[in-house]
Amino acid sequence: MSLKDKEKWDSKYSREEGLAEREPCDWLTENRSALPEKGRVLDLAMGEGRNAIFAASLGYDVLGVDISAIGVSHAESFANHQGVSLDTKVVDLDTWIPPENSFDLVICFYFLDRRLFPAIRDSLKAGGLIVFETFNRDHLKYSGLKPEWVLDHGELLKVFADFRILHYRETDDNEKGTASLLARKPDDDSK
Repeated sequence: MSLKDKEKWDSKYSREEGLAEREPCDWLTENRSALPEKGRVLDLAMGEGRNAIFAASLGYDVLGVDISAIGVSHAESFANHQGVSLDTKVVDLDTWIPPENSFDLVICFYFLDRRLFPAIRDSLKAGGLIVFETFNRDHLKYSGLKPEWVLDHGELLKVFADFRILHYRETDDNEKGTASLLARKPDDDSK
């Protein structure tokens, strides 16, 4: 990311009304029953923390990372208000690498940096889950996003082809187009 990215997100999160969204993403709540009972969670590009806070409310040990110190501050305040604990870090995902074999669950919503796919895979423990959702090519007709900022159709299936795909969908609801994945990293003994 760049200083320009940091400034963009800090500006977005500086608005007076505070948190834009407090409810977790539907894809995360819809798949709650498939999540591990406990463990460590990494929320990549957590923004103001709505998904990280949801995970913490379920009893997970959560690390939320984002480039915006303002977004992270909002997440910490909201977590405190909700009575849950978050570990947070202000990081540049261009240079920060999550520790390998450290997380039972990695969540990433509406952030795409293909260079992070290997780090996401490596950060998961054997048997760990990835919950991922972001815009796909269908979304281009509804937004000014650049084509490189959206997923190709079936791209997540290819990236995580050696994982066990538990749920996958692509949607176009006439307002946005998304791709959503829930997948399990192979256990060490199943390789």
